[in-house]
Amino acid sequence: MRVNWQSVYPEWQTVVEELAAQPGPVMVLGGVDTGKSTFCTLLLRQWQEAELLAGYLDLDPGQSNVGPPATFSGCLVRSSPPRPRGGAGWGIERLNELSPNGLAFLGDTTPARHVALALAGARRVLDELLALQPDRVVIDTCGYITGWHARQYKLMLADLLRPRLIVGLQRERELMPLLDALQRRADWRVEVLPVPEVITRKPPIFRAQYRRVAFARYFESARSHTLPLSQISFIGRRLGAGEPLSEATKRHLESQIRAELLHVERAGDLLHVILRQPLTEHQIGLLQTLTRTHRLILLPPSAYQYLLIGLIDYMGRTFGVGLIESIDFEAGTLSVLSPVHSVQPVRWVQLGSLRVLPDGTELGEPLKEG
Repeated sequence: MRVNWQSVYPEWQTVVEELAAQPGPVMVLGGVDTGKSTFCTLLLRQWQEAELLAGYLDLDPGQSNVGPPATFSGCLVRSSPPRPRGGAGWGIERLNELSPNGLAFLGDTTPARHVALALAGARRVLDELLALQPDRVVIDTCGYITGWHARQYKLMLADLLRPRLIVGLQRERELMPLLDALQRRADWRVEVLPVPEVITRKPPIFRAQYRRVAFARYFESARSHTLPLSQISFIGRRLGAGEPLSEATKRHLESQIRAELLHVERAGDLLHVILRQPLTEHQIGLLQTLTRTHRLILLPPSAYQYLLIGLIDYMGRTFGVGLIESIDFEAGTLSVLSPVHSVQPVRWVQLGSLRVLPDGTELGEPLKEG
């Protein structure tokens, strides 16, 4: 027998029940482990029981509920099925029961280093969700709140998504620098709520394990796909941002420095080089002299292996996430592991900031300059 949610979260009862009857997007803010997703779940259940078509926007790439980690996602939550007489209508049990209707690839577990990308992705996913005409929308955000960069990100996010009401969940006064600025606007209302005692802090290892399981679940049915490099552009990192050197120029450089160069591209005074073996200082100096460049980025092909990528179609929609298996510049092919049905629509391959094994193990970020 399920316990009535009002007895578990009495601090939230009034606001949740009030929001269930009012239109307009709701944004939920709070630090790590303050119950943001729990609050969103309760609100979605209320909308389900009212037989409303609800929209859920998941903007937490580190602890994503709907899409795979390192993404933003949006989905529809339809009304609950008829309840037995006297039964409790709890609706959805967990947000990870839902399937995304739209994705935006961030490629990292935090928006901290990718603010512009995060803002653009959040707006795109919201627009795709609104196109499905939900009656209500709730926006779940990440726990990135500390420091002026985080504050500015959340202020810009609110300004871009334009919620009707902003709910701030805080234990003490950690949100006040952010809420103080938000409360000075007249185009939304701000409601500050305490964090219920039943919501406890989780150790960092719990969040890492949650991501590992989520990645493993997403790639469980993945298979290998091959993409011609002529069909795609790499975006998101330095690879693809420069002009590739001609095959003749590359062969001339190889003969001069006596090393195999798999791929070379120039962007201003920077040369991005992928090669099998490290170069000596003499070879590096000679390569800079021959190409008249001041900066070099030298990477082995393995630096890109298992790199998390977003698969983006010809309309700019992220329709899947993958892992790079290999890049064969000689054959002109990219091998990708992904659960998507087909890679034929792919036009952009967005390079992420994480390397992840198919079992969900995170290998960290190897491409500091790549």
